[in-house]
Amino acid sequence: MIETAKSVVLVMLVALSLLQSYYLSFSSPKFDPLVQEEYVKPEPIGSQAVLEDLLFADQLVLHMGNQQHTVLYPDTEAYKRVVENVRQRSLEGFRKTTPALVNVNWDDIRNKQQGIEVRFRDGVPINVLQRVMQMKGELPADNDIITRVWIFAKESKDDVRTILFTDTYNTMYEVMKSDISAKDIERFVSLEGVLPKEEIVPYKLAGDDYYLPLKPISFPTVKLPFTQYTVEQLKRSFFVDPAITRKLSEWDGSEIYTDTKRGLKLKNDQRWMTYTDPIAPLDSKEDLRDNLLSAVQFVNQHGGWNGKYSVNKVPQRLLPSNQAFLFRQYYGSLPVMNQRSENIGFIKMVLQKGVVASYERSMMIPDLSKAVSKGSTLIGGETLDEKLNQYGKKNSVIAVFPGYRPIVSDQAMELVPAWTLELRDGTYEFLD
Repeated sequence: MIETAKSVVLVMLVALSLLQSYYLSFSSPKFDPLVQEEYVKPEPIGSQAVLEDLLFADQLVLHMGNQQHTVLYPDTEAYKRVVENVRQRSLEGFRKTTPALVNVNWDDIRNKQQGIEVRFRDGVPINVLQRVMQMKGELPADNDIITRVWIFAKESKDDVRTILFTDTYNTMYEVMKSDISAKDIERFVSLEGVLPKEEIVPYKLAGDDYYLPLKPISFPTVKLPFTQYTVEQLKRSFFVDPAITRKLSEWDGSEIYTDTKRGLKLKNDQRWMTYTDPIAPLDSKEDLRDNLLSAVQFVNQHGGWNGKYSVNKVPQRLLPSNQAFLFRQYYGSLPVMNQRSENIGFIKMVLQKGVVASYERSMMIPDLSKAVSKGSTLIGGETLDEKLNQYGKKNSVIAVFPGYRPIVSDQAMELVPAWTLELRDGTYEFLD
């Protein structure tokens, strides 16, 4: 009797096991959806911006005729006035051309004619530039990178020409229709109603394509206290579930946080962070504007801007994937520059199809409301010429411009105006 009962129980267990195996093999599991808002609530940190806030020329060069020039820098009254006047004018019809077909003696245009150069140091895609200038009609399909817009009066003084320079020497665009008149140009370059004549600093062409002042120029030295992102803030910002991240320590003191897919590396001695999210490479055409818009939105959501930035470097148009963008930090009129490979003064991002693969930036949050300024002066004229002649790598210099040299202490950053040298290898040095 007992043996019979055991056999029945064993048969039932085998049957239940087979039934369970059947359901596991052929039924579809039902999962309760996870609501991310209930799972992690990243707190908003930092200020937000739109792309237009980051699109401004690093210099305006005014050619006044008779070999007279001056340079205007962002955030000055004269710069704002000229930029606003230019933005109110429309440009329509873009004819692709070459330096030979344009048939212009640029030395004569620079030294004898009145005109304006709107300069973007590393260039802006033409369909992005359209967001801050009135560029009407159909834009060039190639979407070239525009490095400057040069508007100048013709010799007859009754009309103007507008030429768009690209990052390729043999490619230019001429605007076929514009409502900018020769009288407008004359008014713009004279800074009528903006600056007294005696306050206009004269500049000269130096090197291949940069301008230096013939007398000293003034910019403030600024001291900015700062706070810093905490590890918890960063973990909540970058990981869906901060609780499952694990920490790794490296020999140099860096900390790495990872959820096995994404990684966040903190170089605490440099107050620098690098976020990575590996993306499989795609062999498809990338859209610069879309990636740039995605980059701006990503910063808005992950740390914010916390100050003024400019679109500084954009990738070459022909790169098929993984486009790298660099946003340069500004204070007032000048960019905050990093010497050689120092990590400060910029945000660098790599994107593919709108997805961020890497994101590098400082962890410092400057308190702009507590900035303390004092007057300071940069050398000009013969004194500056002598300094440049003594510089050991003068043949490698492709640009000279005023920038801020950052000096970081425990709780504050001091921004000191300095002549900045851009070298052919893409690095920067300060002229001591």
